[in-house]
Amino acid sequence: MSWRWLLWLIPVYLVGLVVFAPARLLLWFIPAHTGIELSAVQGSLWQGQANLSYALASQQQRLVFNDISWQLDPWRLLTGTAAVDVQLPSANVVAGDAHVALGLAGDIKLSGEFGGNLQQAVVAYQLPVPITLDGQWSLQLENFRLDDLSSGQWCSQLVGNMNTRGTAVRLNQQWTDLGPFATTLSCSSKNEIIATMAGNNSVGLSFDTRLAGSQQAPQVFISGKLQPSIQTPRAVTDVLVFLGTPDANGAYPFSFSL
Repeated sequence: MSWRWLLWLIPVYLVGLVVFAPARLLLWFIPAHTGIELSAVQGSLWQGQANLSYALASQQQRLVFNDISWQLDPWRLLTGTAAVDVQLPSANVVAGDAHVALGLAGDIKLSGEFGGNLQQAVVAYQLPVPITLDGQWSLQLENFRLDDLSSGQWCSQLVGNMNTRGTAVRLNQQWTDLGPFATTLSCSSKNEIIATMAGNNSVGLSFDTRLAGSQQAPQVFISGKLQPSIQTPRAVTDVLVFLGTPDANGAYPFSFSL
């Protein structure tokens, strides 16, 4: 009789190890060379919370996300996919909710909505924006896919939109409202992330941004123009003279790389 009970207890014990596995086990699955670090890990492998930081390729800056919480769907594991719902609280520079699916082949799929304050993001991530901004940004990722996480590529498929609302700029110690801006995101045939803005905004700003290279050695190329119109605020047109002479169409073209 005792042997029969033992045979029953062994699978029960193994199931208990999986169900109550601590969240700190995640640390075992993160290779050192990824630049990802977890701290303040608590909860279980299935439902927990942690702080996450990610070192950029230059190793001179880290992106930090505090109090990230997650919930893993155990039933999806039977199909060979780890499906996780992730929440980033509003105390972070980037806040929002996402659904992440990791496959056994090293592929990842991501969808979600994120947002935050414009100037806070510029300062925190040291973005090359030489003016002071205000307003809120939002990112809707309908579908992001990367077929091989170890490839160093940026994307295999991407459909998304980034928008700003209440956008304002500080010029000559005064705030000037600029209205909304919209940017579309896509993935090129070369696995590059492409961000495109049409010129249908108050300052006639249009551009194409290309995130190329690899995750280990990123390259950013930006080209576009400012095409002021009667909708452009006077405070903006007054400072455009510092950009040089406009072209024959009255536009101020620009192009640079990072």
